[in-house]
Amino acid sequence: MHLSSSSNVIISFITCYHRCWLSIRGENFSVDLASLREAVLDAVWLLERGYRRETVRDVVGDKYSLDRRLRSLIYRCVHPAGWISIVKNKYVEPRWLRGKCIAVDFLNVLGTVLSAMSGGMIVKSLDGFIRDISELHASILKQPRIYEATTIILETVASLNPSKVIFLLEENVSYSGEISEFIRRRLRTFSIVGTASTSRSVDSELVRTGWTVATSDAPIMARANRLIDLAYASIEKLGNVNYCMIDLQKLVWTDLHG
Repeated sequence: MHLSSSSNVIISFITCYHRCWLSIRGENFSVDLASLREAVLDAVWLLERGYRRETVRDVVGDKYSLDRRLRSLIYRCVHPAGWISIVKNKYVEPRWLRGKCIAVDFLNVLGTVLSAMSGGMIVKSLDGFIRDISELHASILKQPRIYEATTIILETVASLNPSKVIFLLEENVSYSGEISEFIRRRLRTFSIVGTASTSRSVDSELVRTGWTVATSDAPIMARANRLIDLAYASIEKLGNVNYCMIDLQKLVWTDLHG
């Protein structure tokens, strides 16, 4: 199956069960779905038995000759059953956030939205949350379309009608202060009550709010009481943008040879 690059692509693991050829940011990329499924299942088996994520990534990556992106997928997007149950119990549907308070791990959300906007690969993880595997990290605020992506996130937050929102950004990331200022200026435009600021300890500050937290960062998710997948809600507003989303839940739960 050859997938067109003219619109959003969500790989169907029912009709595309041998190998998919993708075009991501102009780069041809081949995914052997049967091998990827086996790699994911092996990773789950190891995680269930307490192996560290770094070990699982390396062992599975070497066994299946995974490239950098798919190793990142194994590391960030594959989870044991216990974790999936925890996240399911914490997850809050967007429609239930009207009048509630939200704390946003902004750079985490932004990275995923930017990846989709720029034609990258995003992944629906086994815990149901959307994650990107671009590993932008410290260069994130130097990416093109940064203000456009920020505006889309703000539009999405406004549509949820929360009572108050705080956007937190890592202080040590270049240009985080400028983006915080941009967000603060735009809050009134979208009738959002809240603020944006930089912090040396974003993880702890997000958790201390006691609010619903918007992040896909597992250490923060583990400590938060309630979670929302703001990145996915924002990506749904992008329209006809060329990106690829691999759905690991479908990959694992579909009979690829049926």
